[in-house]
Amino acid sequence: MNIIQDKILVVAAAESKAIISKSLKNIPGLKILEADSENKAFELIYNHFFVLVIIDETLPHIDMYKIGSMLLSHKKTHNAPLLIITDTIQPENFLTDFKALQIDYIVKPFDEQLIRAKIKIFFELFKQKNAVEQSIDELDKVYKKIVAQHELVMKEEFSRKELVNISSIAANQMQQPLRSLQGNIYQLFRSRDLSPKFKANLASIKTSTEKISQISKKLFAFPGKTKKILAQNASDLNAAQVYKILYIENSDEDFSIFNHFIKGVIKCRLSQAKTLEQGLELISGNKFDLIFTHHLLPDGTGFDLLSKLNRMRSDIPVVFTLDKPNGYKGPEAISKGAFTYFIKEEISSTNILSIIYGTLEKTRITREVEDAQNRIVMISQKDYLTKLFNRRCFEQELTSETSKAKRYKLPLSILILDFDKLAAINKTHGYNTGDTILTTSAALIQSMVRDNDVVCRYGEEEFGIVLPNTALNGARMLAQRIRKKIADHEFGKGSSVLKLTVSIGIASYVPKTDTDFPALVKKALDALTSAMDQGGNRIKTFIN
Repeated sequence: MNIIQDKILVVAAAESKAIISKSLKNIPGLKILEADSENKAFELIYNHFFVLVIIDETLPHIDMYKIGSMLLSHKKTHNAPLLIITDTIQPENFLTDFKALQIDYIVKPFDEQLIRAKIKIFFELFKQKNAVEQSIDELDKVYKKIVAQHELVMKEEFSRKELVNISSIAANQMQQPLRSLQGNIYQLFRSRDLSPKFKANLASIKTSTEKISQISKKLFAFPGKTKKILAQNASDLNAAQVYKILYIENSDEDFSIFNHFIKGVIKCRLSQAKTLEQGLELISGNKFDLIFTHHLLPDGTGFDLLSKLNRMRSDIPVVFTLDKPNGYKGPEAISKGAFTYFIKEEISSTNILSIIYGTLEKTRITREVEDAQNRIVMISQKDYLTKLFNRRCFEQELTSETSKAKRYKLPLSILILDFDKLAAINKTHGYNTGDTILTTSAALIQSMVRDNDVVCRYGEEEFGIVLPNTALNGARMLAQRIRKKIADHEFGKGSSVLKLTVSIGIASYVPKTDTDFPALVKKALDALTSAMDQGGNRIKTFIN
């Protein structure tokens, strides 16, 4: 069996290659490809996809700037992770000039354990990224399938309702002239001066008028009556589920008739509200699967209900019930948010079942589309490990809040915190322990902020917090509480307990100097660096 392996490109001296090769023995699924020149490295990069590119910048024939430019220029490698082997403390210029690349570095001499930890981090990030991309692809397929199904159903429904609308309007417009014609025929028949031939012609006209009247009644008939396929498919309803249905109807007699028919076709708990106000009270305190409402209520109309539900952002499907003379209002109800309608005088078990099935089915499809959209948005904004918002979301939120602070002259602060010795814990106890510390800390911080505060994973070990409408003193108080909470918490590692601390940088928005969000972030990072340089476990505020 051929096993597909992910690849790492190594451009390094023999000694470094040997350490790297040895370190990969405990990481299954990775294969090393080697290059001993820039040209060979370029060739491999263009023809393979690499989890990581490791380059020794100390080799005499390697130009890091040339390689960096090449990686950025190629669409397959413009975001490739790059691990630089160097003999300096930090390759400052290169890191600054190639911010778009995902870069880390390791200083010579390095040991097998350190390089393994670095490679493992990149490999885990690669697998997480693949998992997210795969989830997005799967969701996209589901989303497209649901949208296609939804559009088909809605297209069929729209066509049906459009025909019903035209028919209802035509039938309604025919009523008055038809009654007038029937009245005139009746008056003529009462006349004694008519010739036999005229009476025969008048009888023929009367017969035609009666046929037109019958056609008009059919046009006015309930549209769901002929849709037998819905009743057949209604067996798909969950037989075990007890549906909660509300009927807003002032007439006890009509409610009893409705209750009689609905109890015979579906398991449900049917509630009655006699007024619009009572209906809204029940809706606010209960989770209904379906709402039926008569178009005329003692304190309003069914259209008022649709308007209020829209303002409440309710997604409960609504079915209009109409008296026969008002059947022409059905299409208008649909245009204002009702799922469908039916004529009271034509109620039957078959019609009720068709309505319930059709409405619940359309609601299910609509909600699946919305859920798919929400999941895609969530995946694109959430950090895989901590389930916090990611850095991209942090920057989007900060951009929005900076704009609000500038426009409305509101205070705005941010915190950026980093763990003082998490790297040492990772090295001693393993990265699984470090991951547990990050997820636990994320939960602790989330429990301490307000609903409108936004907590994000800003970096590998850093969290960022956006604090809208918060001045510097309020930000300091929260930072001090977070610092103390983390310091006092006992992180479990088997039977042992781990303690660690954080440093926090604080910055508040100043309109004159903070022209955009990066300026505010830089102040918080500078304050964080100062706090860590002074020994950690402290907060620092950037002062202009």
